[in-house]
Amino acid sequence: MAFTEFVVPTLKTDPVTEATFTTELAPFLINILNTHATPPKFKYFGKILLENGNDVSGDFRLCVGSDADTSTEWEDASHFNSFVASENFQTFKTMVMPHSLAPPVPQLYNTDFEPTKVFGSALTEVWQVQIGEGDGKAVESREAWEKFISAVAEAGGMNGNEKSIQGTSLNLEKRRWVGVLGWESSEIREKVLGSAAVKEAKESLDVLVWNTFIVAFAK
Repeated sequence: MAFTEFVVPTLKTDPVTEATFTTELAPFLINILNTHATPPKFKYFGKILLENGNDVSGDFRLCVGSDADTSTEWEDASHFNSFVASENFQTFKTMVMPHSLAPPVPQLYNTDFEPTKVFGSALTEVWQVQIGEGDGKAVESREAWEKFISAVAEAGGMNGNEKSIQGTSLNLEKRRWVGVLGWESSEIREKVLGSAAVKEAKESLDVLVWNTFIVAFAK
């Protein structure tokens, strides 16, 4: 079990916003994460390249993740909660709002594995399903994911569970399930997803998915 976080800020796409985020906002966020009493184990900053099949690589679309477009991993859910409630994070929200279309909403998930190796891939692909209350939709999503991941593995797209994670949200008002897969290259992704067996296995996942995107995290 691991705690994996995504932040996908809805930033404006003008040059001033891009420059401000790069020179001021990102360094400030990194600093408050690093200096928090219970910091995440790993942090990743990347750019979203595709969203729901549309090429957005020319837009300023970021993803932050940590080993809990930021991604972060936390040792415990309470560490994430204390960071989000901290004065420093409230300051960051105030700083970023003039450059955003909406307030940043961190997404915390309880995933089956740590995301380090997934986020460390050349490309990270994310599938999200709105599951509502109860376990039915979450179970259906997991079963569809396992079928899809098995087909991907057989097609040579991954080696073991270390290149995929899945889990349900802990902090969102509307609960979500997430599946995340790491790809070594766009060529491998295209080849594997073009396989007839993978296409068939992916159908049961596609009918559930609400949102999907591909991000390239900086190494």
